[in-house]
Amino acid sequence: MVAVVKGLVKRPRPTHNKMDMFVTISVDKYSFPSGHATRAALVCRFVLRHLVLAVPLRVLVVLWALIVSISRVMLGRHNMTDVLFGLLLGYALYGVVEHCWLSPATAPALFALWSH
Repeated sequence: MVAVVKGLVKRPRPTHNKMDMFVTISVDKYSFPSGHATRAALVCRFVLRHLVLAVPLRVLVVLWALIVSISRVMLGRHNMTDVLFGLLLGYALYGVVEHCWLSPATAPALFALWSH
């Protein structure tokens, strides 16, 4: 989904730190949305939904996702809007993952239908 949106929007990466980007390898040249922020939000929501964690650990998981996202802006790889949309996209994509998720109870029935 990130690649599709990047291909449609084609927003170039911020230009204010081009001088120190000579040692990085980039798989794409577009910045909107932030793939790191998208995946951090998706993983955060997955962990919070599927693991039983104490409140301090839940706070740490959310802080981790926010720190990953903020680091992309601080490193100059993304604009703030890239990261904010990435967080929203990751949050929304989790809904798709949750909808398509096969539980151990429903997976055998689906495979039984497939084999006939």
